[in-house]
Amino acid sequence: MNYFDEYTKKFDMTVPEIEYKYHHSYRVMDNMVVIAKSLSLPLKDLEVAKCIGLFHDIGRFEQFKQYKSFKDIEMDHGDFGEKVLRESDALKHFGIPKEDYEVIYTAIRNHNKYEIEDNLSKRALMFTKMIRDADKLDILYALGNPEIKWIIAEDDNEISPRVSEAFFSNRQIKSSYNNNKNEDLVDIFSFAYDINFKVSFDIIKNEHYYQKIYQRLINKELFKSYFEHITKYIDERTE
Repeated sequence: MNYFDEYTKKFDMTVPEIEYKYHHSYRVMDNMVVIAKSLSLPLKDLEVAKCIGLFHDIGRFEQFKQYKSFKDIEMDHGDFGEKVLRESDALKHFGIPKEDYEVIYTAIRNHNKYEIEDNLSKRALMFTKMIRDADKLDILYALGNPEIKWIIAEDDNEISPRVSEAFFSNRQIKSSYNNNKNEDLVDIFSFAYDINFKVSFDIIKNEHYYQKIYQRLINKELFKSYFEHITKYIDERTE
C-alpha cells in the first residue's frame, strides 16, 4: 500500500478526477477481495488479487496529468500502467512471488480492453476476468452515487442505431461507437454484458446499481428501454 500512496502523492489530489482515481483504486482492490473469497482462492492468490486491484489504474494518474482526460485515445492506461509497474519494479514491495509478476502485468494490461487477448494461461485469464469485474462494479457504484457529481453527464443527442443494435443484442458497446455523452451512458449500461462472476451479478442486483444510475438521469424516457433491458438481463443471471 505504501508504494501506491507514495506514487500517487506526486499528483494533485485537489483535482476531483485524481482524487476519484485514488479512492477508486482502493475500492476496486476491495472488490477483488470479495470476488477472490467467493471463488475460495487461497491466501497467496488473495494477495495477487489485491495487488492487481490497487494498481490496475496506476496509468490513469499520469494520463490525466498530461492530457486532462481519461479517454484512451491519447494513452492506453492499461498498457501504460503495465509500463509503470515494470519500470519501477513496484511489485517487489508486496511480497508477491516473481512467477506471478507476469500474471499481474497481464491482468492490468487487459483490464480496460474491449476483448481479452488470446492465449492467456488459465491463471492469468482468471485474474484478468476478476479485475474487469471489480473495475466495472466500482464504476457502476460511482455513477449511482450522488456525491460524485461530475462523473455522470447527459446531452441532447440521439443514440445511434449502431449503439442501440449492439446493446439490445447483449453486446458491450465498443467505445469507438460513441459520439456523444448519451452513447457513453449506454456504454456504461452495457457493462453487465461483460461481467464474468456470479458474485458480481449479485452485487449489481443487491446494491441496485443500475436503479441508482437511472434515478440520477434527467431524460429518463430516452434511457427507459435500455434500463429495463439490462435489469431483466441481470435478473436472469441472479435467479
